[in-house]
Amino acid sequence: MRMRGMSETIRVRRRGTLEAAGVWLMLLAATPGGAASPPVEVRSEPAGGTGPAELRIEDGQIRLSVDEAVALALERNLGLRVQRFGRQQARLGVDQAMGIYDLGLSGGVSASHDESPAASNLEGAEVQKQDRQGFTIGLAQLLKSGGTAGASWSNGRLKTNSQFFLLNPSYSSGLDLSLRQPLLRGFGRDATEFEIQVARLQSDVAREGFLEQVIATVQRAENAYWSLVGARYRLRVAEESLALARQLHENNRIRVDVGTLAPLELASSEAGIATRQEEIIRTRGAIGDAEDLLRYLLNLDDERTWALPILPETEIRTEPLSVTLEESLASALQSRPELSREHVAQRTREVQAVFYRQLARPRLDLAATYGFNGVGGDAILRDEQGNVIGTASGGWDDALDHITGFDFPGWSVGLEFGYPLRNRSARARATIADLAVEQGRVNLEQIRQAVQAEVRVAVRGLDTARQQMESARVSVTLAEKNLDAERKKYDNGLSTSFEILRVQDDLTAARSRLVAAETGYRMALVEYHRSVGKLLDFAGVSVSD
Repeated sequence: MRMRGMSETIRVRRRGTLEAAGVWLMLLAATPGGAASPPVEVRSEPAGGTGPAELRIEDGQIRLSVDEAVALALERNLGLRVQRFGRQQARLGVDQAMGIYDLGLSGGVSASHDESPAASNLEGAEVQKQDRQGFTIGLAQLLKSGGTAGASWSNGRLKTNSQFFLLNPSYSSGLDLSLRQPLLRGFGRDATEFEIQVARLQSDVAREGFLEQVIATVQRAENAYWSLVGARYRLRVAEESLALARQLHENNRIRVDVGTLAPLELASSEAGIATRQEEIIRTRGAIGDAEDLLRYLLNLDDERTWALPILPETEIRTEPLSVTLEESLASALQSRPELSREHVAQRTREVQAVFYRQLARPRLDLAATYGFNGVGGDAILRDEQGNVIGTASGGWDDALDHITGFDFPGWSVGLEFGYPLRNRSARARATIADLAVEQGRVNLEQIRQAVQAEVRVAVRGLDTARQQMESARVSVTLAEKNLDAERKKYDNGLSTSFEILRVQDDLTAARSRLVAAETGYRMALVEYHRSVGKLLDFAGVSVSD
């Protein structure tokens, strides 16, 4: 479990080296910590995040636990914000594709006037004049079978100066039901909903991509945090090494003053102090670099926060994790988002291959209509000689009565066939899609092997880091014992300042290796959980999609 807090810098006094070893190991292992942070929930909506995640600024410092660093990165990281927009776009792409089933409404109005000279005595006027008005309204609905069902209602009015029209002005009305159904190319639900299937699969790919971005953000935040922790511990090592060198120099000065030591020894101890001061300068620069990287990942956009030092509060020491290669491989193959994303991408290629193969078929469509017609208007009354003797009033309602009374039905049915004789475009497209499926299988296997290789490397790296950590602890203990022994020899006049400084350098190197081993184990632990697909569980992060 992660703990918060770091002990104060230990002061190196002249005491037994066994006691000093215990103090140093306690620095890494028994730092007091706080309570575990609550789980973090990451939402994929553009306005989402992890909820309130705020910086704790106390005494002019940013105090930060590793859990807080992860939560802040997930809340504020710009790369993750960009990924949220892509996830939302993919989600809306499904709604866009579903629009093919939206009911279509159409309509139109028209008016025209036409004059033409008579070409026959049967036209009823030397110059025939016609005025037309009309309007239509219709509905269309795509069916899951690939067909289109429609209904249309059309109405018109015609007024003319021709003497041979029985109704003038005349009104017409028609109600038609229609169906056009593909029987070969484009038939069936799979063909109809091709774009919907692709959109849903692309949405799944975007979901896995968002998950990968969350995992990458968590890993970068954790690694940056532990880099800063390691740099601060290295500064403590350097400061303790400087304290030892100054202690030696003070002892040398006293001995020179009492005449038991040659003044030349002061130059050696002074050089040791200067060398250790240089190391402190370099380490402080490394701390600044680590802080800047962490500030960038946390997107601290306030200039004032960039000027504040970051004080990590989570201890570097953690209990070693026992893992097995078999269980790790099984977990990775089941949980890695890269594999899930590639599985979805392969399913997309398979759907496309099926669709493009059926597009290579001939086009054979069934077209059918059924409807009713009606007419109405003012009827021209004539005598036996054909002379107009009056009119009988009528109107559009007469035409509507014919429609509602189903008086004049009509229907049509037919088949339409079409096929490009060589059909090269459709056949090439289908072949390309089939090749993409085969390529996807190879790519999926390549990713699977890469994942397995990463897991093996991570398991080995975790075990190596554990062994290095254990070995480094032993090295620190032995180096401190060696320094204690060399001091006793020095006190008895059997050693020199040069030898003391050399042994102190060995102790500093051993402590630095311990810090590097502890930091390396923390990072190896993060990499292991990433490689087996369990980093979010390890970090206490859940994703809400």
